[in-house]
Amino acid sequence: MRRSALRGFSITVLALAVGSLNGQEAAPSKKEQDFEISGVGLFECQCPAHACPCQRNGRPTHGTCHASDFAHIKSGHYGSVKLDGLNVGMVGNLVDANANRLFATLYIDDRATAEQKEALTKIIEYMNGAYVAAAGEPPVPFQSIKSVSINFHESGDQTHYTLDIPATLREKVFLKRDKSGHPVSTITAMDMWSNTVHNVDNFQFRYHDSSLKKNWDYSGHYANLKYFDLTAKMYAEQMMLGQHGDMSGSWTPEQLKIIREAGLKGK
Repeated sequence: MRRSALRGFSITVLALAVGSLNGQEAAPSKKEQDFEISGVGLFECQCPAHACPCQRNGRPTHGTCHASDFAHIKSGHYGSVKLDGLNVGMVGNLVDANANRLFATLYIDDRATAEQKEALTKIIEYMNGAYVAAAGEPPVPFQSIKSVSINFHESGDQTHYTLDIPATLREKVFLKRDKSGHPVSTITAMDMWSNTVHNVDNFQFRYHDSSLKKNWDYSGHYANLKYFDLTAKMYAEQMMLGQHGDMSGSWTPEQLKIIREAGLKGK
């Protein structure tokens, strides 16, 4: 996942993005509220299965990265607004060294109240404004913001996951676990929701949005899952690997510092 921003960002959010590019802390302004959210994130893209170079600060295998990045919030809040049980995510060309090809659509759970929809949008704005896949890269404009039915399902044994937007998006993945119940493939990664992800088997990734004339089927390609506990403070203090990218294919000095301090695996 790369740095993204909604077209029509407020001056405040744009200032946060510029500050992050200059190595400054992307601290929430007085207009932004603190947030704390926990849940499950699901990412799928067109890169090869179990081998997405973008996760390790590289460039997409195919140049473009047609991808889907969603989160199911099990519990959390933005300021005083509770967000328990809601879903939010984006679909588009989310990683690309050629900024002219970037695009995305933001999908927000239609079960959310107006206040919750605003909170979810502000969280995405803040996180995307602080995320940097490559220094100097401009924000990707969102072609549309849609309130839709987003159905997320997690099996009882936490191995099978599905996400569905009727007539638009269908995702199905399988998380392999060892005999002790731990995920088999866990890697340190650049991700909007976490610094570690679990590679999963991508059984289905089909997207069709007729209103945007976007359509693809990357079933069998790359996918990952993560269980996240995320706060605004983590972004404000530059603690996310995704805030220090340069698409070099190797960890930057800032990323290596985060990896060392957090005790993560660098390879």
